[in-house]
Amino acid sequence: MKETNSKKLFSQKGIAIATFFGGPLAAGYLIRQNFISLGKEREGLVSIILGIVITTVIFSLLFMLPDNIVDKIPNQLLPAIYTAIIYAIVESVQGKNLKSHK
Repeated sequence: MKETNSKKLFSQKGIAIATFFGGPLAAGYLIRQNFISLGKEREGLVSIILGIVITTVIFSLLFMLPDNIVDKIPNQLLPAIYTAIIYAIVESVQGKNLKSHK
C-alpha cells in the first residue's frame, strides 16, 4: 500500500497478489478503494459491481462444467489468467495515478 498526501493507494502488484488469492471480488474491492482515494466514487462503484459479477460468472461456469473437465484444469491456471487480466486493467485504468503517487 502506498501513502501519499494522506491518501492510501494499493499498488498494482498488491492488487495482483490479492486477486490471485482472493479472486476478482478482492480486485474489485481494492480498485474501488483506490478510486475512492482518488475522488472517483462512481468508478469505484463500477469496479466493485464488476468484481461481484465476474466472480459470480466464474463460479457459475465452474459449477456447470462436468467434473471430468474440471479435474483436468490445473489448480493455478484460472487464478493466473484472471490475475493477469486484472493486472493489465489496473495498468490501463489507474497506472498513471499509481506512478505519480509513487
